[in-house]
Formats: sequence, structure tokens, C-alpha cells
Amino acid sequence: MRGGTRRQGWARLGAVVVDQVVVTTVQDVHRAITDNAFRWVGPVGRPVQAVHDAVVDGVYGAVRATVRGVGEIAAATGANGPDAAPTPAAVKARAIAVGVVDDHVRAEAPELDLDVTLHHDGVPVATDAAALRAAHPDARGRVVVFVHGLVDTEAVWTARSDSGGLPERARVSGATPLLVRYGTGRAVADNGRALADVLDAIVTNWAVPVVELVVVAHSMGGLVVRAACDVGGQHGHAWPHLLSDIVYLGTPHLGAWLEKFANVTSWTLRRSSATTAPIGALLDARSRGIKDLRFGTLDEAGWYDRGIDDLLSGLAADTPWLGGVRHHVVVGRLRPRRGHPLNLVFGDLMVREGSATGSGRWRRIEAADDVTVHLVAAPHGRLVDHPEVAELVDGVLQRTP
Repeated sequence: MRGGTRRQGWARLGAVVVDQVVVTTVQDVHRAITDNAFRWVGPVGRPVQAVHDAVVDGVYGAVRATVRGVGEIAAATGANGPDAAPTPAAVKARAIAVGVVDDHVRAEAPELDLDVTLHHDGVPVATDAAALRAAHPDARGRVVVFVHGLVDTEAVWTARSDSGGLPERARVSGATPLLVRYGTGRAVADNGRALADVLDAIVTNWAVPVVELVVVAHSMGGLVVRAACDVGGQHGHAWPHLLSDIVYLGTPHLGAWLEKFANVTSWTLRRSSATTAPIGALLDARSRGIKDLRFGTLDEAGWYDRGIDDLLSGLAADTPWLGGVRHHVVVGRLRPRRGHPLNLVFGDLMVREGSATGSGRWRRIEAADDVTVHLVAAPHGRLVDHPEVAELVDGVLQRTP
């Protein structure tokens, strides 16, 4: 894997996107249109078409070579010095980039990819005992872990709050808040495995014995947490036994309607005509993490029998709620009245009520113990700092461990 600075990664990523996404799509549409035109001309036009295709392919090849060359030059230039401290906007842009593009594109810019890591004051923190002690000298026995959603970072928990948001409320309650950052473009199963390992390292290397673990997760983060719970149980990790509560904020447990719509649209475009097929292929270039949102896929079982871009593929048996844990499911909505048509169609804008609760018309996540539903009149993005959510988290943390 190539190493380098973030500036090198941005240069390569830009070149790859222009090359593989923009230029390829334009060329494919161009060829589809001209092939159709020459088909009407008949055999007489075939020699002309051969010359045309050769010239056009040469032009697009030159464009690709130029774009790649510029990208490599920019990457080489970026190697001349260390990266400056990233601004909040740059951190967010990186999260979006690695959350949206597919694995093949992301592999061209490994400098930008994000592992599952803890962050404190915007700085990554290793999970060995010394690093955890240095970052959290006032470590408490109660730990609250915050896991963000798609194309976000840990900053989502404090970005719109003057009071420090939910992490500060956790601190005031006597707990130590830990903020997770991860690359949301990766498969939910991969991030779940990595999160399980991080949580295992935390409870093993924490400065004081961990007596209680609470997790608060937004959107996709809830799926990653459930995947981690499954892995932790299978591998005999200690942390699931310390886990008392999980708060899910607008998590698409049964999938997100927008990803289903994107899948149906791209599948239809690829099969409608040669002209629309490249547009469908372009739409299919979204990340694996996004595609896992189609049905809330937590592991690879959903993709065993069918291709990832097949029509409505990815459905697997639903993993039950982890037993011995209180699950708090927060459901948002666009309009105050629960039965409003916008709420029924769009839910909180990204997730409908049935998916957020894990209880739909055709699918239902089996409850092992305690699952409570909390209805909040707020759209998807506002759930992370809504007063009613803050009250819920306060109530969870005020319980005696």
C-alpha cells in the first residue's frame, strides 16, 4: 500500500475520480450515442465508424493519461512537506470522500482512508494503556462511547452545541466519554469487527476497572455497533458483558429507503438502454458502506448468493438484539404529527419508523430483553443534539451501574 501525506491522497483521489468516474462515463455515453447513429447508416458507415472510434478512444485515452499525470505530479509535490493541521472543513471533506466512493477508488488514495479509531480533541488516540492514560488522566469506571453515522466524524456530537453536547453531559454525569471516528465507506461488517477490537482493547487497558459501558450511536453507527456486538460475542470479548445500554439515534436497522431507491434506479438504468447504462454504472460507484444500508446488512451473508448491485440484493437474516442489554431506539420524523404523510413516506428524511424500530411489515428484529422506542419530532441530522435525546441519555446515565 502506498504511503504519503493527505495532500498526496487528495491529488490521487481527484485524478482517479475524474478518470474512472467522469471520463469513463462520458466516453461510454458518447460511444452509445454514436453506435446508435452508425447503426442507422448501415454497412456503408462501418469504415467511418472504425476511424471515428479509434480517434475518439485516442482522445479519451489522452485525457486519462493527462489527468493521471497531473494527479501524480500533484501527489509528488505534496510529498515535499508534512500536512498542516486539518481544518474542520477538511476533516469533514475527508469523511465524505471516504464514505461515498467505492473500494476501488478509495484504494488509490490510502492516505485518506480511515480506520476505526478513538479521537480526543480531534487527535487520534491509540488503545494501549499508556496512550489511553495520557488522553484520559481522569478516567472513570463508567465509559460512554459515541459512534457517528455516514460521512460524519466525531465532531457531529459537538458541532452545533455550545454546551459540549452529549459527550459533555456524559462527563458531567461522572462518566468518561470516548469518541469514535471511522471510514463509513467500508463494509459495516468490517467496521463492526474493528470496533469490537477497539472496545476490547479499551476495557483491557483502561486505567481503572470498567464497571459499565454505554454506547450512543447515530444512523449507520448503530449498525456498526450491532455488528460489533455480534463479533464480540463470537470471540468471547469481555466488553459485551459490561455493556448496559445502547442508544440508537435514527439507525436504519431494516434499511434506508434512499439506498433502496438508488439500487432500483441504477439497476433500471443499466438495463434500459446502452445510453443510460453508463449513468447506472456511475450510480453504482457508491461505497460498500452505503450499499449495506439497503437492508441494514451487518455481515457478508446478505451478499453470498447475489451480486451487490443486483436488484434489491443484500437481504440477510436479521441479527437479534443483543441480550442482557437495554436498547433505546430513537425514531425521528419530519413533521410533529406522527401520521403525517411526509413521515410515512420519508420518516426522519433518511429512515422510516419501521426501520428505526426494527419492526417492519415483513421483517422484525427479535427482542432478547429490553427494547424501548422513543419518538422525537426532529429530522435525522438533528437527533444528535435534540433536547429530548439529551434527556434520554441523561436518564440512562443516572441509573446506578
